[in-house]
Amino acid sequence: MKIFLDTSALAKRYVQEPGSEELEELFSSVATEVFVSTLAFVEFAAAMGRKLRSKEIAKASARKAIRELEKDWYDLFVKISWTENLAESAASIALQYSLKGADAVHLALFKEVSAELFIASDNQLIQTAKKMGMHPYNPESGIYKP
Repeated sequence: MKIFLDTSALAKRYVQEPGSEELEELFSSVATEVFVSTLAFVEFAAAMGRKLRSKEIAKASARKAIRELEKDWYDLFVKISWTENLAESAASIALQYSLKGADAVHLALFKEVSAELFIASDNQLIQTAKKMGMHPYNPESGIYKP
């Protein structure tokens, strides 16, 4: 199955938090291609920075998480860059659904690659994906059932 990961779900692969085990189960059981936005790398690094500043994570753990993401970045993920057309699509989605820009980018890219499952751990994003006719999944909600 072709899946697309928003950064909120991607992070669960590298930092243990609610939904991490469910995401790994999905990877091992149904994922055939895993798409991510090139924006996800920057968002993940920013999230690690926030966790460091708030002392939620040790420096060594943050470095390890970044190294693991870098390995998967080149070996596992199909990275999708945005184009001018995708920027216009994301802007339209952001305006129509009152979303943050990065969230709209992820939804526009998901539509572009025709993935089968949109994975995020952001409830507003999940609800918007449903309104757009997508099939979203939040790993915090339990094991994926097709």
